Amino acid sequence: MKVAFVGGSTGQGGSPRLYRDEVSGDFIVQGYVINDPVDLAQMNVPDGETVVRVPASLFAHLPKDLLDGVS
Repeated sequence: MKVAFVGGSTGQGGSPRLYRDEVSGDFIVQGYVINDPVDLAQMNVPDGETVVRVPASLFAHLPKDLLDGVS
C-alpha cells in the first residue's frame, strides 16, 4: 500500500483526513471512532473492522476525476 494524503480541513495530523491507496485506488478515512454500544447496535460491523465518523465536508476533497467509474 502506498498512501497519499488527499485532503482535510484540520492542521497537521488532525482529524478528519482523507487518503488514497495509490496501489489499489481505495480511499482511506481518518475520523472519530464510534464506540457507543447503542450506535454500534444499529450496524453489523464484522470482526476486524471499525466504524468512524467523518463530516460530510471532508468529501469535498474527493477529486472528481478520481471518481470516474466509481459507483
